[in-house]
Amino acid sequence: MKTPMQKILTITATTLLLAACAGTPVAVGTRADQLTAGGESRVIQAQACGFELLMFIPININDRMARAYASLQTSAEGGAISNVEIQDSWGWRLIGTQYCTTLRARTVKIKAG
Repeated sequence: MKTPMQKILTITATTLLLAACAGTPVAVGTRADQLTAGGESRVIQAQACGFELLMFIPININDRMARAYASLQTSAEGGAISNVEIQDSWGWRLIGTQYCTTLRARTVKIKAG
């Protein structure tokens, strides 16, 4: 039988491991009620990467979508964002795996007024 301390440690370890798998939800694109766009559109792109050390320790992995979208918004310079394409890629490195999220979208300046 497990002692109460062993149960607490098991529950704590399980909780920490499951929390490491949680990502940050991101709503992509500009909401339709915010659009009054006009002018030329242009293509923008942003990327954010993370690393999984020794196939076990996540470093900047869970929030890479949110970081990439924040960078995309900066690139849009206040314009409306649409037609968002999401691409995930990964690659082996010497002591782990690198994961990258690339966002590509179109932006149009929002009309004043």
